[in-house]
Amino acid sequence: MRSRFRLSARRALAAASLACATIAVVSTEAPSPPVGPPLPLGCASPPRPRAPDDASAAWIGRSLAAEPRATAPAPAASGAPLPPEASTWELAAQFPSFKPATGRARSQHFTGELEAEVRINAAAEPYPVLGPGRVLPPGAALVEFHYTAGSSEPVTLLAMVKRPAGYDPDGGDWEYLLLTPQGRATHRGPLALCKRCHADAPHDHLFGGPR
Repeated sequence: MRSRFRLSARRALAAASLACATIAVVSTEAPSPPVGPPLPLGCASPPRPRAPDDASAAWIGRSLAAEPRATAPAPAASGAPLPPEASTWELAAQFPSFKPATGRARSQHFTGELEAEVRINAAAEPYPVLGPGRVLPPGAALVEFHYTAGSSEPVTLLAMVKRPAGYDPDGGDWEYLLLTPQGRATHRGPLALCKRCHADAPHDHLFGGPR
């Protein structure tokens, strides 16, 4: 009887030791990294770099490598000829009149490290109120100004401008532009990378701004 009791006690002690070891192993395992926020006007997040500004420029450059460069501007929505300097966006001089349409928030473009706000011209004033009955007219322009955190100076701009019917029917007749802070276009047109993301937008290929 005593030998059976001792054997049972030893087995119980061994089981308790194994359970403690298992708990210790589980508690020291590193937790799974959190999933980042979905990328607005937006796409899936690229890898997070160490140097946000340089990496953002490099990432967008790689992403747009196959996209058309800004060698020939799109026709103006009004039908008027564009300025002879093709690298300067024809609406850049109007930036001071663009109104903020959204608050400043973390952008889901580029590496996800930048903050952004969307500004619009008068033709786009229904934005960001979206819906089936609020398709923006030709000439509507939205510009997303991107900043490093805490900075008041933009580092890069993304723009959308609605062109006349027939410009790009399957893309909602939107032209997309990648701009310098001075308004010079490095890429423009019905850019496939931008179209692919904005095809998932709820209305008129538009999202609700940075979030």
